[in-house]
Amino acid sequence: LGGYVQLAGENPDELDPNDKKAFLNQHPIKKIIVASSGVIQNIFLAFLLMWFVFIIGTDTLKPVIGEVKHGYPAFEAGLQKGDEIIKINDKRVKYWNEVSEIITGLKEEQITFVVLRDNKEIVFNIKPKIEETEDILKDKKKKPVVGISPLAFLPIVDDVKKEFPAYNAGIKKGDVIISIDGKKITYWEEVTDMVEKSKKDLKIKVQRNGEIKEFVITPKIVEEEAKDKTKIKRKVIGIVPKPNSTKEKYGILKASDRAFAQVVNFTDLTVRSIYKMIMRKIEPDVAGPIGVIQISYEVAKTGIVNLMFLFAIININLALINFVPLLPLDGGLVLIFIIEWIRGKMVPLKVQETLMQLGWMLLIFLLIFATYQDILRFFSGS
Repeated sequence: LGGYVQLAGENPDELDPNDKKAFLNQHPIKKIIVASSGVIQNIFLAFLLMWFVFIIGTDTLKPVIGEVKHGYPAFEAGLQKGDEIIKINDKRVKYWNEVSEIITGLKEEQITFVVLRDNKEIVFNIKPKIEETEDILKDKKKKPVVGISPLAFLPIVDDVKKEFPAYNAGIKKGDVIISIDGKKITYWEEVTDMVEKSKKDLKIKVQRNGEIKEFVITPKIVEEEAKDKTKIKRKVIGIVPKPNSTKEKYGILKASDRAFAQVVNFTDLTVRSIYKMIMRKIEPDVAGPIGVIQISYEVAKTGIVNLMFLFAIININLALINFVPLLPLDGGLVLIFIIEWIRGKMVPLKVQETLMQLGWMLLIFLLIFATYQDILRFFSGS
């Protein structure tokens, strides 16, 4: 829950009515500001961490089209898989999230795309269609779409799983897959498709340090859990593709704009998540001390930038939880001081004590529940 600082004159039992410096003798506005300062610092630290992240640079997808959906405006206009979007309405784009943000903000207006195809710039004028979509919390909202999605992975080996066919055959990180059974490979989806449909050994050619090497690999059948919890069998060779990503980094001013937008977005998402869990519209999914340590450890292995981003999210969560109008949290104190301001006198101590006891009971229950969830998550391996 954070740290604790004892202020002079905050204990009602030891309060001197004539002590002008005592905390409880201050005007309610001053007490509200003091009670809110911890939450404000959490939000500010989240902003500061995200600001550093965008200055240093974080991995994000390149603005390259991976799929063009049939029947959508982009398909009708002639956009193709592999096209690199370089401009939208005369605004240069470097990252896929900029593409999404611009399309979402333009509503039904016509959009001019400039894409790079075979080293040539081609212009397309597209009018998006309005479609009802679901966000991560399953909230339905209407937004403009053109029917494109990013190219997420490249046919380049980023990692090789031990004891899998590719590892045993000698495939290494950095190998560029150029063909399978004589068929030229351009996209990662072609690799997964040929592995899945294989009925015999695969002859895979890769480029490694300028040399062409060939491997004969027998796919392995593994059982995985689908989104609907059903078990499905898949053929794999045990390689992880390289993301089609680049570093998203900005100057000091632009980074502050991005950081502020991210803080607002995550705050909105967290508030809606808490509301939906309370109203039982989504399954409760919380992390206690064990979960936070476990998540932090896994993220730390991916780099300091991702860890800073995680700490920013944790600070936003701490700020919102601490601002819940429940004693002994900061939000509960703010509520008490607002009532005092309206009434013109302090809230009776018996009322505060009752609210404090109720608050501690709920917090202890939340801690036990979160720890229980952590233990379940740990043993289930999720």
